[in-house]
Amino acid sequence: MSTAVLNVKISAELKDQIRLHAEQNNETLSAITERLLSQALFAANEAPEPGHEDIDNQHTEEEDISPLNQKEIKALRKLLKKKK
Repeated sequence: MSTAVLNVKISAELKDQIRLHAEQNNETLSAITERLLSQALFAANEAPEPGHEDIDNQHTEEEDISPLNQKEIKALRKLLKKKK
């Protein structure tokens, strides 16, 4: 595998966190950065597309409502005629 140089600007705090992580795992800064980037890309590619349940997490779907019966329609017409 060939290697390439990647120059990236990151915050000093993030660099310190990566450096600490590298030291704790006995790895170089380059090696740990490459591993973390690879893991992040793999996780992003493996993430499933959001489904209906993910988007509508409040379960606000409308329920099937039966249409009005003849008696209810008649009562509505009567109310509407009174308002004229």
